[in-house]
Amino acid sequence: MEKVIDIEERIPSMRERRRRRTNRKFIFIVSVFLIALLVILYFQSPFSRIDKFHVVGAKIYEPSFYTDKSELQVDDSLWGFSAKQVEQRLEKIEGVQKAVVSRKWLRGVQITVTEWKPIAYIENDGQFGLLLENGDVFTPEKLAPEEDAPILNGFTDIDVKKRMTEQLIKMENEVYQLISEILYTGRKEEPDFITVFMDDGYEIKAIIPTFAEKMAYYSAIIAQLDGEEKGVIDMEVGTFFTPYSKIYGVTGNEEEAEEEAEEEEQEQEQEEVEYDEESE
Repeated sequence: MEKVIDIEERIPSMRERRRRRTNRKFIFIVSVFLIALLVILYFQSPFSRIDKFHVVGAKIYEPSFYTDKSELQVDDSLWGFSAKQVEQRLEKIEGVQKAVVSRKWLRGVQITVTEWKPIAYIENDGQFGLLLENGDVFTPEKLAPEEDAPILNGFTDIDVKKRMTEQLIKMENEVYQLISEILYTGRKEEPDFITVFMDDGYEIKAIIPTFAEKMAYYSAIIAQLDGEEKGVIDMEVGTFFTPYSKIYGVTGNEEEAEEEAEEEEQEQEQEEVEYDEESE
């Protein structure tokens, strides 16, 4: 015998399910409306606009240079630009290897740049530019001050410049920081000769292909010298030291004293000129 279900018993449960379904639809609609309202209010509020920039990795350019080149400004929409397009724009700047632009909570934009490392200063069209580790030479629009790097003089040949750059990259930082100037003294028959002037008063004669390898022993060589007299260290073939007194007839200390005397004399002459002008 089939079981008879009383419809009256099912009506309450059906009504309850329908009521719950209606409530869920209502909550969903209200939620969507509130979210849309919050989004509209957010984009109309100052919280959706750029408040500040943070530049990371800027060394050869000032941080403000990158914010200018990004073409973004304070109070621009935080969501009104393409980060990829800004990155491509920044990567076209000479000296920039890579750029990453990201939005930072709450209203910030961070620009992270990876620049080619400066290797040396070098004369470029009558003014000093930077020689980078990729071999490019350029004069930036805004050069960051106090970039610590040696000066290269006489390096006009592209191939020679490239090989010198490779040697400087290989050098230990401790010795690299002591280099004041590198003068290219090569000739047609001997194209690799250089003369290096060190901050500690020594002069180095070397050749480009073995420069980094030989300079790795510089600290040990200096430690073996008595330190009382400076001179020339020849690293072209072997390693030989010749005091300045045997080359120029004066010691390194005498040279320093002469330079100081010349500076004092120039200062005195300048003071006399200024005094005469005031008297007139």
